Amino acid sequence: MKKLLIPVLSCVLFACHHGPSAADYVKEGNKGLTHKMPYREALAEYDTAIELNPDYVVAYANRGRLKIKMHDFYGAQNDLQKALALDHKMTGVYYFLGYAKWQVADFDGSRLAYNKEIEYYPKNAQAYADRGYLRQMQRDENGALQDFNQAILIKPDSFPDVYTARGLLKIKMKDKKGGCWDLHRSLSLKKDSITQHYIDINCK
Repeated sequence: MKKLLIPVLSCVLFACHHGPSAADYVKEGNKGLTHKMPYREALAEYDTAIELNPDYVVAYANRGRLKIKMHDFYGAQNDLQKALALDHKMTGVYYFLGYAKWQVADFDGSRLAYNKEIEYYPKNAQAYADRGYLRQMQRDENGALQDFNQAILIKPDSFPDVYTARGLLKIKMKDKKGGCWDLHRSLSLKKDSITQHYIDINCK
């Protein structure tokens, strides 16, 4: 009888675990973010992880990113805000929250989220680029130019589309020389018929 009691007492005292952990389910769910698993299946993996650990910040953050891919932007916001409630400085979460808010036309909320991402992670070039697009859309041309400049400063060889956007903005702001330089730089990074069209129109 004593031998039978030992494993039972061990589980009571040390909280035995059986089967995959929450981290295992998140690892599987992450395959959906890289298109290695159907979105619905990946979503179920994150759901299970959160059932096992309701305070698992990575599960909420990554489920929010997955819901963006599924175009469930309100659901994404809920998950990303839950992640931030658990860890208000988690890398990238404000960026994705800004994107999700933009997709449902919450432009002010989007901008605030991008502001927070940049406040905590000032080297996030993509956050500057996206906030620049948003500022341009809101007719804040000087702010947009500043953000495009910063994105390119951080990653000068990674954003052909930002060079194009900055180039067209400079041309609109009467800096034709600077604008044409940007358009040619964009084309050197990525061959694109649209950028070539802008060059043909503006840079003769």
